[in-house]
Amino acid sequence: MTNANAQEASKVAEPVLRQGDSGAAVTELQRLLNAKGVKVSVDGIFGAGTQAAVIKFQRANGLTADGIVGSKTWVALRKVPTPTIRLVDVALNYDPTQFPHQVAALEWLQSQIPAATLNEFARRWRNQ
Repeated sequence: MTNANAQEASKVAEPVLRQGDSGAAVTELQRLLNAKGVKVSVDGIFGAGTQAAVIKFQRANGLTADGIVGSKTWVALRKVPTPTIRLVDVALNYDPTQFPHQVAALEWLQSQIPAATLNEFARRWRNQ
């Protein structure tokens, strides 16, 4: 969610929502569910489809799957995922002459990885 979207979303109150509710908060709920990959029609009406989507989202996020949107569900819906760090991207910036601390960081990483995994990595790196 972008900062603009987060600011717009924060304008909508976060009431407890359940089947039968309607309005701007339900519309925001439906938009957030879609953004999290749980598809639901955005119509501002908390019907059976929205309830099923909420339960699916709650189960997937380790929440009480009761179909009621309370504070824990709102927090999970608004949580911005931590970006995944890819070694390929990190390696693009590897320059031990300019950043000598990178050698120590790689040595630390090496100490955390089992020898068998390092050996397999080295084999693949060499295309053997």
